[in-house]
Amino acid sequence: MGAFLVALAAVGSAGAAERPNIVLFLSDNLGFGDLGSYGGGAIRMAPTPRLDRLAKQGMRFTNFNVEAECSPSRSALMTGRYAIRSGTLRAAPPGLPNGLAPWEYTIAELLSDAGYDTAMYGKWHLGGEPGRLPNDQGFDDWWGFPFSTDVVLHASSPGFDPSLAETHRLWEGRRGERARALEPYTEANRPQIDAIIAEKSVRFIESHANGDAPFFLFVAWSHPHHPVLPHPDFAGRSGNGSFADVMLEHDHRVGQVLDGLEAAGIADDTLVIYASDNGPDMNAYPYVGSPGPYTGYLGNVHEGSIRTPMFVRWPGHVPAATETNEIVSIHDLYPTLASVAGADLPDDRGIDGLDQSALWFGSSDKSAREHVLFFWNGTLMAVKWRQFKIHLKGVDLDRTDRRVFDLFAPRVYNVAADQREQTDLLATHMWTFRPALEPIIRLLFSLEDYGLIEPGGSERVSWRGKIEVPLLSQSQIEASLSAIKWMFIERKVREYVPFLPGSDPADQSADAAP
Repeated sequence: MGAFLVALAAVGSAGAAERPNIVLFLSDNLGFGDLGSYGGGAIRMAPTPRLDRLAKQGMRFTNFNVEAECSPSRSALMTGRYAIRSGTLRAAPPGLPNGLAPWEYTIAELLSDAGYDTAMYGKWHLGGEPGRLPNDQGFDDWWGFPFSTDVVLHASSPGFDPSLAETHRLWEGRRGERARALEPYTEANRPQIDAIIAEKSVRFIESHANGDAPFFLFVAWSHPHHPVLPHPDFAGRSGNGSFADVMLEHDHRVGQVLDGLEAAGIADDTLVIYASDNGPDMNAYPYVGSPGPYTGYLGNVHEGSIRTPMFVRWPGHVPAATETNEIVSIHDLYPTLASVAGADLPDDRGIDGLDQSALWFGSSDKSAREHVLFFWNGTLMAVKWRQFKIHLKGVDLDRTDRRVFDLFAPRVYNVAADQREQTDLLATHMWTFRPALEPIIRLLFSLEDYGLIEPGGSERVSWRGKIEVPLLSQSQIEASLSAIKWMFIERKVREYVPFLPGSDPADQSADAAP
C-alpha cells in the first residue's frame, strides 16, 4: 500500500505521466576540456561523437561543481550532503578509516524505498568493509571495485609483500547478502573493466525494460583514471597515446549503454545523466585529461578541479539542444532525483543539495542556488558565489606539489572574466564577503543542529573543532553564531511584544538581518 501511494505521489512530477527510469553515468577524473562538446575531443585526437550527441539531445551544464577528490564527490552524490558532514574528507587509501557510514541514506536507498529497482556497476570508493559496500547501501545488484583503480599498481610495485598488504580484488554483491570477493584487480585485467561494466549495464537494462518498476542504474566507469590502459580493441587507435585511446573507448562504452536503451525501446522513458566526479589528475603528465580553459587539477579547489562536464537527457521533458551556465553542484542530484521519483527527502539530517528540476525541465532559467562551498580534508578552502570565487586558503598549483598554505587575506577572483584565477580583486571586491558568509553561517548552524560523522565513524558527533574555517578562530565562529542567534531572538521578541522600543518595523534597519 505504501509503495502504491508513493507511486501516486510521483504522478505529475516534473510534468511526467510516469516516473522515468534513471541511468547515471559517472566518469572518473575526466576534465572539463576532454569532451568535444566542451572544447576537447578531436583537437586532442580523441573525438567523442556519442557523448557529444548525448549532450546535444538534452541540457548541457557549463557550471557544474563537484568536490575536490573522488570519494568526497561520490559521497556528495550519494547523500546530497557536503562530504564534510559524512567524514568522507579525502580519497582515503585502503587501510585508513573511510567510507560512508551505514547511517547515511543514499540516493539508491531513497529510490529503492520509492519503488525503484537499483543496480551499480563499477567504482564505489566509499568503503571496502561489510556494511559500507554498495549492496549494503541500497543497490540490489553490484559488481565492481570498492577502492580506486590505482590499486592495480600495488601488486606489481617493487617490494610488494602480499603477507603485509592486501591484494585488491573485484567484488560482487546482492542486497541483503554478504558481498563476495572475486579475482584480483590487476594491471592484466584493468583494460577489460569498462567493457564488463558496459556489458553488465546493458544486460540489466534488457532484464528490466519491461518490468513493473522503474529502475535506477548507476554506471560508475573506471576510465579515464590512471593507469590509463585501454581495451586491446582501442590500444593505439588514436595515435596520441594511451589517454586518447582510453577516451575513444570511453565514448564507445557510453554509446553501448545508450544503444541498449534504444534496443529495449525505453530511451524516451529514461532520464540519462552524465557527469565526472572531479577534474583531471596530473599522473602521467602531459598525457592526462584537460581542465579546458581553467586552472587546477584533481585535489585542489580551483576551477579545473571542481568544474566538470554534466548533461542530462529525457526526451520530451528536458529541452533538447540547450545549455546553462547557472551554478549547480553534484549535491543537487540527490534532491532533484528525489523530486523526479516523487520521493521525500529525509528530515533528520542536513541536506545541502537543492532541487534543480525546474532548471532541468525548462520551467525556470535560474538555478536554485547561488553558492557552493569547497572543502579539502576538513578545511573550508573557498566559496563560490555567482561569478565570484573567494579563496580562504592558498594552493601551490605546480603539478609536482599540492601544498596548501595560509593566506594573509582572502583572494577574490571573477571566474567568468578570469577563468585561470590569476587576478586578485580583493581591493575592489571586499564587499563579496557578505554574500559569501551567508552559506558558511547556514552550514555552521546546520552542523550545530545535526553534528557530523568522523572518518570511518558511524555515529554523529559535535562538529566543534573538527572543521577549519580559515581566518576565523573557533571562538570567533562561536561568538558570531551566538550573536546571530540573539539577533533572531530579539527580532522575534519585538514581533510579539510591540510596545518595546524599536519594535515598529519602520524603526528597524534593513541591515539588522544577518
